[in-house]
Amino acid sequence: MSDFAQQRGTAAEVREIIETYKRPEIETLVEPGTGVEAIVQISSHGTKVIPSEVFDEYRRAPSQRYGTASLTAIESLIDHVNRFKDADSVLFAIDDRTKPSITAVLDYHRAGAESDPRYGLHRSLFQFPLSDEWKAWTKYDGEPFKMAEFAAFLEDRIIDVLDLIPGEDSLPEDMQRFVNTVGGSIASPSKLIELSVGLKVNERSAVKEAINLSSGEGQVQFVAEHVDDVGAPLRVPGLFLIGIPVFNKGPIYRLAARLRYRKTAEGLVFYYQLWRADRTFDHSFREACERVQVETELPMMFGTPE
Repeated sequence: MSDFAQQRGTAAEVREIIETYKRPEIETLVEPGTGVEAIVQISSHGTKVIPSEVFDEYRRAPSQRYGTASLTAIESLIDHVNRFKDADSVLFAIDDRTKPSITAVLDYHRAGAESDPRYGLHRSLFQFPLSDEWKAWTKYDGEPFKMAEFAAFLEDRIIDVLDLIPGEDSLPEDMQRFVNTVGGSIASPSKLIELSVGLKVNERSAVKEAINLSSGEGQVQFVAEHVDDVGAPLRVPGLFLIGIPVFNKGPIYRLAARLRYRKTAEGLVFYYQLWRADRTFDHSFREACERVQVETELPMMFGTPE
């Protein structure tokens, strides 16, 4: 190929590149129905909308409020909502017992079918922090413990156990009915400590007999390893009460717990059953929701916003 032909081929390739290349251009598109304008960039790769947020740093103020404030105290949620709410702001509550929350959509749609819609981009979020006490007691509700494990658990959480004073403390009517149905006395913290010590002492002993007494309590007899004789009976209370908050720094609620045990091939296992812990959670959550609703004077819906 001659030099002239080679030069013509190179020139044709350059011309093709130039013709196919399109210098990016900025245009304004107008929506026919409303006249809303949008800025776009048009190039050989297509059309790309330029978001309005890129101009925010050049404005004296943002064009609108948006973003979600995550609050860690219910008082802060109320203060934040009252700072930015208007007549159409709405609260949304999620009553999931593992992840409860309240979200305030501050720029929610205007009320009424014919009203103006809004973006709903400015929000307040409060995720209820479950208390350490609530998480500890509900985590092991109904779970079997070996004797030593149960003794350690009782000692770690003994501060949550209530000591009722006869004649001075009274129980709610429904809880009292439950106590009467189960039978037996309510164990004090000292009684549970006595039980935990007894379990530790007899940790390596074989269970000879485990029976329920007419009082509602249990009685466990052990055979000591070093003696071929019956050990002293260990009385197991049938009930105890705990006082714990559902949410961190929240009010204290009383819960009844039924103490159970059973003999297995691997040895004696203990477990407790909280009475109506779900109702306690629901009551605490509803009270918190009512407080937010009253102090913000906003409607509340249960669910998630669109």
